[in-house]
Amino acid sequence: NQLSGYLLRKFKNSNGWQKLWVVFTNFCLFFYKTHQDDYPLASLPLLGYVVSSPVEADGIQKDYVFKLQFKSHVYFFRAESKYTFER
Repeated sequence: NQLSGYLLRKFKNSNGWQKLWVVFTNFCLFFYKTHQDDYPLASLPLLGYVVSSPVEADGIQKDYVFKLQFKSHVYFFRAESKYTFER
């Protein structure tokens, strides 16, 4: 099984959002600049990560955002629509 689509990624200490083509398969996220790229820019194995909603202290005032956290590693991802967010 595989899910793919564009997500916006924000690191904990950065201000901007980076648009990436993301493929989720085998409990791992693969990040590409576009859907046409042959090789990923990076990958993130998700075992051990917790998925949650941002809290007020995170300072994220956007819709369709979810938080991935493992120990001190924190990532925020934003979907461009409710449909994409729910997937």
